[in-house]
Amino acid sequence: MMRKKYVIGVVLLALSAGFSELKAQDDFDLGLPGDAVEVNVPVPNSAAPTPGGASSGEVNLLEMIQAGGWSMWVLGTMSLVVIGLLVFCCIDLQRKNFAPADYVQALEGDMQAADLDGAMYKINVTPNCLSSVMTEAIQCISDRGYESIDSEKLSETMADASIDFNRGRVRTINYFSIIAQAAPMMGLLGTVSGMIGAFAKLSSGGTGDPSAFAGNISEALITTATGLVVALPAIFCYFIFRDRLQQLAAETDKGAGRLISTLRRTVVNCEAGEGE
Repeated sequence: MMRKKYVIGVVLLALSAGFSELKAQDDFDLGLPGDAVEVNVPVPNSAAPTPGGASSGEVNLLEMIQAGGWSMWVLGTMSLVVIGLLVFCCIDLQRKNFAPADYVQALEGDMQAADLDGAMYKINVTPNCLSSVMTEAIQCISDRGYESIDSEKLSETMADASIDFNRGRVRTINYFSIIAQAAPMMGLLGTVSGMIGAFAKLSSGGTGDPSAFAGNISEALITTATGLVVALPAIFCYFIFRDRLQQLAAETDKGAGRLISTLRRTVVNCEAGEGE
């Protein structure tokens, strides 16, 4: 009986030791060597303001203009001038201001009838490039007679009238070319100004605080980019409107020459009829 109780006691003691060992193993890391350990790292809130009220890196237009320095105001004025010239040329360089088709047909009828007075009336009430050319042509014919129709003097007079009428337009279009050349130079001047300021601060304070001369570097880069942004549209506008003016002037000269040819045929037919 005593031996049986002793055996039961030994078994209970063994079971108690086994449970204690299993409970102790729960406190150990059962992962394999080399397994990644998950670490909970707090994620910073992007919406929270940065220490000291620093900017998040996004710069609006006003801040960019201020960072560009004094040259940005000059470049801004140039950009406004380019916009104004663009609007003016789009309105002015239209066919109705040079040689409208219906107006040419109306003068064609007067030339067929050799009615110079009727043609002058239409010319006076419709100012355009063709009117200026035909005014000088009719004035020359009135002064020299119909024999001047085939003279070089009449051709030169008409050409000079076309040039005089479009002289102001040529000057206006040339402003695009001036701005296209001046804007990059102004941007370069702003770049030089910013670099001078950066090196001045660098020589006085050293390289310990790069933010001290970061504003000057921004000025140098912004003015260079702005100068190119202003110059590129200006140079495109110059070539586009120059070609447009040349096309309209050529059409006007062609229309004026056709009218004079009609008048010449009318005069020749009249002289031939009188000769018979």
